[in-house]
Amino acid sequence: MRRLWALAVPLLVAGLTQIIVNLVDTVLLARLSTRSLSAFALAAPLYLVALVVVRGWATAVQVKVARAHGAGAPGEVVQVVRLGLVTSAGAGLAIGAVLYGVAEPVLTALGATAEIIEPGVSYLRVLAFAVPFAAASFTLQGACAGIGITRAAMYHALLVNVVNLPLGLLLIFSFGLGVTGAALATLAATVAGTAFLLAYSRTRLPSVAPVDTGAVVRGLWAIGWPEMSAMGVGYVNEALIAGFAARIGTPELGAYRIVDNLLLVVFTVMGSVAAPISILAGHELGAGDPARAERWRRTGQRLLLAVYAVPAVLALTLGRPLLSLVTEDATIADLAWQAVPLAVLSLAPMVPAMSYGCLLRAMGDTRSVMIGNVAGDYLVLVPLAWFLAVPGGWGLPGIYVAWVAFTVVLAIFLGARVRVRLRVGVG
Repeated sequence: MRRLWALAVPLLVAGLTQIIVNLVDTVLLARLSTRSLSAFALAAPLYLVALVVVRGWATAVQVKVARAHGAGAPGEVVQVVRLGLVTSAGAGLAIGAVLYGVAEPVLTALGATAEIIEPGVSYLRVLAFAVPFAAASFTLQGACAGIGITRAAMYHALLVNVVNLPLGLLLIFSFGLGVTGAALATLAATVAGTAFLLAYSRTRLPSVAPVDTGAVVRGLWAIGWPEMSAMGVGYVNEALIAGFAARIGTPELGAYRIVDNLLLVVFTVMGSVAAPISILAGHELGAGDPARAERWRRTGQRLLLAVYAVPAVLALTLGRPLLSLVTEDATIADLAWQAVPLAVLSLAPMVPAMSYGCLLRAMGDTRSVMIGNVAGDYLVLVPLAWFLAVPGGWGLPGIYVAWVAFTVVLAIFLGARVRVRLRVGVG
């Protein structure tokens, strides 16, 4: 527990600090106008799609670095980091270009009204330039975490907020740039964070001679493409569900965005504790001890349950007054509060799902994680959310009923895959 917690605390601080970037934009734009908040609510998930796709490659880097570190192979660590950084930045350029080009047609397809199309497109096109910098940052954070230096992510997140908050205030209000100002502040903060990580990692990561390039690229690709696919599809579906909320009504879209931010806080706390499971299990697997890797999963699951319970209780007890601080629109606050209990409940099955997923990633089996997420998305989450929220008339609560069903199915599937992998042996 102590070792897990020692790695988790910097990630927890980093995760919560990173959320502040999103919360700052949400609060500032909510204070500016309902139109600005709604444009941000519909456009932000599309930017997150781009980020999570490139973050999938960073997961591959972290897994390979952790395994190589556990096996005592610093040369492989060096090669994984070098190749991972080059390829992730290249992928970020390509994905950023796609985001720039599809911004307007995708927002239109998601049901954006005429009044929020222009600011939403502007937001996405500015942040398209941030994607390659974010990709490099994710890779460097994953590399540092793979050898146990999780505080790199914490320092990065703190710096990003130091840049984003004052610059956002200046650009949104003083310069009158609104949603575009929020995007410009995030872009500047992302570039600053990447520059810091480049300097920081040079002094912390190994510098010995690298090993065979081809083997490293193949290993990264085998782990990275399923992770990128799963994360990308997941956030595409997040954007689709935001579109469902938009079709219910503009107030519902604003309420959905606020609840999603509240839920993101709880999820980030859990994810920060889950990440060390992959790191420590990866070290054990690199050393050839799958039994100890499974012990890290079980211990991590107990810690996950504890850290889920605390923010969940706080969200349920303090959520209503917090919502009134975010928005002065009583209608939006009431709609958000109706969805909060189900939203918090939807994360309970993620406790076992996260622990199983982390062990599978440490094994290099990101395909099982991808299959579980994609199948659950399209067989359960998306169709059920649409049916309950829009034609079914349940509104936002219907969306979170679908999330509960999805997380239960995912936990069952990933648990079954872990048991199979441990029985047949870890590759």
